Amino acid sequence: MKEKELCRLIHVSQLYYEENKTQSEIASDLEISRPAVSYLLNKARKAGIVKIDVLSYHRTIRGIRHELCHRFNLKSCQVVTLPDDLYQIGAEVLLEFLPKTKILGLGWGYNTDKVIKAFAQQNDMGIKGGIICPLIGATTAPQRGYHPDELVKELSLKTGYQAEFLNCPAIPTTAAEQAQVMASDDFKRIEEYWKKTTTALITLGSFPSVPDHGSAMRFGRKLIEEKAVGCLLSYFFNPQGELIQGEDDYAIQIPLELLARVRDVIGFVPQEANVSSVISGLKTGYFKHLVISETLASEIIKHMDENKNI
Repeated sequence: MKEKELCRLIHVSQLYYEENKTQSEIASDLEISRPAVSYLLNKARKAGIVKIDVLSYHRTIRGIRHELCHRFNLKSCQVVTLPDDLYQIGAEVLLEFLPKTKILGLGWGYNTDKVIKAFAQQNDMGIKGGIICPLIGATTAPQRGYHPDELVKELSLKTGYQAEFLNCPAIPTTAAEQAQVMASDDFKRIEEYWKKTTTALITLGSFPSVPDHGSAMRFGRKLIEEKAVGCLLSYFFNPQGELIQGEDDYAIQIPLELLARVRDVIGFVPQEANVSSVISGLKTGYFKHLVISETLASEIIKHMDENKNI
C-alpha cells in the first residue's frame, strides 16, 4: 500500500472512530460520496488500521465486578479503570459508609495513608458520636502509614469523629510484654471498640512485607515453609487463604474472630499488589467490599480461570 493511500485510510478512520463524524459529514468534508467513505472504512479494517474489539460481558467493568463478588462472596466491588484514581475512589467508598458507621476501625500501611490523604474535609457526616480506632499497634519503622494512631488522628480531623488511640507497639517481643500491653487501660478500651466495630478499612498486603513485621522472630521459617503469600494487618495466609500461626507471635491487633463480626470490611488493593497475595486475602472471607484496579481485577479472574483445576 502506498503511503498516500495509507494516510488517507488513517485520516478517514480518525474522523469516523475518534471524532465521531458521520459518513455523510466525512463525505462532505472530503468532497467524495458517502459509499466511498464506507468503502474506505471497510478497507481500513481489512488492512488492520482499525481493530474493533467487542468486549464479552465478563470483560466489562460490570462483568468484572459481578465475577469478583460471586467468586469471593463480596457485597460490593469498585473496579477502577485509571490507576491514578485508585486512592480517590478508595476515599469515596469509605465516605459512603461513614454516615451509617458508629465505630470505624483503621488498618495500617502506606496505601491506607494515601487513601486517608485523598479523603476530603467533611463538615457534616450525617451521624453524631462516631468513633475511629486503630485495628493494630504501631511499628518502630519510620515508613509512612505504619503508625495507626496517626492515621486515626488525621481522619478524625477530616470527619469530626472521635479519635481513640491504642498507644502500643504492634509487635511486642515477649509474651510478658504482650500481657503488659493487654492489661493496659488503652488496650482494654480499644478492645471494647473492636467488639462493636461496624466498618473497617484494611489494605490487602503480601509476604514478604515492607517493613518486615518481625516475621523471623514471630514465625521462624513457617511463613516460608507454609508458602505465605497474603497479609491482612499482621496476619499471614497461604495461597488458600488459611492462617499461618507462629509459636512466638505476640502481635497486638484485632482478633480474627472479632474481625469476622465486622459488618463492612473494605479491602483496598494497591496497584502494585501481586495476584496471588490478593487472591489469598480474598479467600480468607473477611472482606465484604473491595476497591481494585481494572487491570489487576482482570488478571485475578484470568489467573483463577487458568488454575481452577489446580
